[in-house]
Amino acid sequence: MNPNTQDQVKSSKRILPTSQTSCDTNAIKGCVTHTKISKGRKHVFPSKPEVSRRFCKFGRSALAASFLAAAFLPWSGSAHAKSADLVLVDRFKVADESKGFSEPSGLSLSHAEGFLWSVSDAEPKLHLLGVDGVLGNSFQLPPLAGSDLEGVASQKDGSVLLLQETDRSILVVQPTDPIQLTRVPLASLKGYPAAAELLVGNPLNKGPEGITVDPDTGRVFVVIEGQPRLLLVVSPDLTEIQEVIPLDRGSGFVSDRVNDDELDVSGLAWSVSGVLWILSDKGRQIFLYDPETRKADTIELTYMKNGDRKVVKHPEGIALDEAKGLLYILTDDAEKSRLYVFNIPEF
Repeated sequence: MNPNTQDQVKSSKRILPTSQTSCDTNAIKGCVTHTKISKGRKHVFPSKPEVSRRFCKFGRSALAASFLAAAFLPWSGSAHAKSADLVLVDRFKVADESKGFSEPSGLSLSHAEGFLWSVSDAEPKLHLLGVDGVLGNSFQLPPLAGSDLEGVASQKDGSVLLLQETDRSILVVQPTDPIQLTRVPLASLKGYPAAAELLVGNPLNKGPEGITVDPDTGRVFVVIEGQPRLLLVVSPDLTEIQEVIPLDRGSGFVSDRVNDDELDVSGLAWSVSGVLWILSDKGRQIFLYDPETRKADTIELTYMKNGDRKVVKHPEGIALDEAKGLLYILTDDAEKSRLYVFNIPEF
């Protein structure tokens, strides 16, 4: 990274594991807390939550659903195709104003078994969220991070990428005590002028909204929320925007709920198939976007409950656990904010 364009906050003491926590799915109380000392540094595994009985249900549900993950790996399809209802596994209330998690935003798998990374618009914190919706550790970020955090993405090296919408930056966070943070303004990257040409007149609140990483290549994908909707492909070392791709009607970004100007993108997740799962808040749908063909298929965010069709409202975060066949959707709906768990649909 170019030190002339990035601000850094340094530290030394690790507070998150470099390996996964151990979790006994046969035990009713779920995750076990461990502390490990290595090379003079203290690694503290998440101390809470005690994963509830419902978490153990996921183990059984995931076994039944895991074959679904393989079903969509060779995905292909025509734009605008619609899917059947999603199959709901469970849903959990997640909003907790006392912990600064009243406006949930991004979502990503973490390296700690049974936990997801998330952020909130409410406070500059990085949160560990249990897959049963219970908040684990929350890490206060330096003032440099700002408060308008949107997307989150875990990297192989244990660092976490966040998006700061207001100043349009990628934040590289090392979950240490105290936090290490590096700020990378998008405008500082080589190739940014190509994006800037398209972003003339882009509203301040329609900036970077979702981020994910291809773990095999290290490429970073960032979506601009709207007016216009864009996909930025960033080099693994966060020095260059390699591609700027409009997410337009011709690519399959179409909604029956809102017009093209209102249609947004609010989050995204990487699939081992190479397909990006791009979430839309206003459209209440997921676009399955193939970067090779530059075409998208569509999944409607609907499911059946007690004979009634329900719609997932205000979706802001998305994560895929393909090994277990599970799709996580996080919503931002004040005290009604929820973590939804679905089976990954078969195509």
